[in-house]
Amino acid sequence: MRYTCCPDGTWERAAARPAPALRPGVVGYRGFRFDLARARRRLELPDFMTTLVILFGQRLSVWEAAGPGRATRSTYSSVYAGMQSRARLGEHDGRLSGVEVVIAPWAAYTLFRTPMNALANQLVEPADLLGHRFRGLDERLGLCPDWATRFALLDTTLMSWLQDGPHGSAEVLWAWRRLNRTAGRIPVHALARECGWSERHLERRFEQQLGLLPKAAARVLRLRSAVGLLSQGHNGAAAASLAGYSDQGHLSREFKGMTGWTLSRFTRTRGLAHSGPAEVDRGERRPTSLVLPD
Repeated sequence: MRYTCCPDGTWERAAARPAPALRPGVVGYRGFRFDLARARRRLELPDFMTTLVILFGQRLSVWEAAGPGRATRSTYSSVYAGMQSRARLGEHDGRLSGVEVVIAPWAAYTLFRTPMNALANQLVEPADLLGHRFRGLDERLGLCPDWATRFALLDTTLMSWLQDGPHGSAEVLWAWRRLNRTAGRIPVHALARECGWSERHLERRFEQQLGLLPKAAARVLRLRSAVGLLSQGHNGAAAASLAGYSDQGHLSREFKGMTGWTLSRFTRTRGLAHSGPAEVDRGERRPTSLVLPD
């Protein structure tokens, strides 16, 4: 487990790998506590992973950063996010604590026993999704004496959720991994041919078990690949080419359409100081998030 905290006690964070029996479907745990003097706002890029955020008594407001739903705010006591093809903004009043579980969509299909296309580009209260299986979990986690105990409780809980859940097809899992390995650069017709299905059959099963259609998932992966390349020091033209875009302008249009931000504004703001821990991403070498400066 990794643990860091601010000397003045205004924030702390912890991270751990789930139990081996849960990996690689359950990717990681992150614990957090903020006690800041002002509100904190965060941009989350589109993601091919899903996240379960369990809060300990506070509430979080979320709205779309781009598209027709961006003016509509919803407030959650805890929240599950399926695969997302659009960026979202989240805000809290400065005081927030909880745990975040990063879950591959094929594992979420088993854990939550729900078609993933019903949850793609959606945020839901876990209690509405899981019913009695979630009841009281937020309180039990909040009462644990430390992060290690919380993560152990998550291990036990998630392993119980895995029992008797539906299992996705091997072909869909293979297609998802192939898309990941190519960072979304393989055409859907080639993906279908390689797994031995028709393109339409692959689309139907992929969407049901993972959430997005293969083409939409590939679009997210290409965007995330380009942002990662930019963070490694590549210029815009090189990042666009390596990520599979026709040119830098194509990348810029895609980024603006999916996030509501320009690439230059995003990159510039990532370098600005903000309250809370400096590290904001959910994975190493994978830019996922942006905290807006105070």
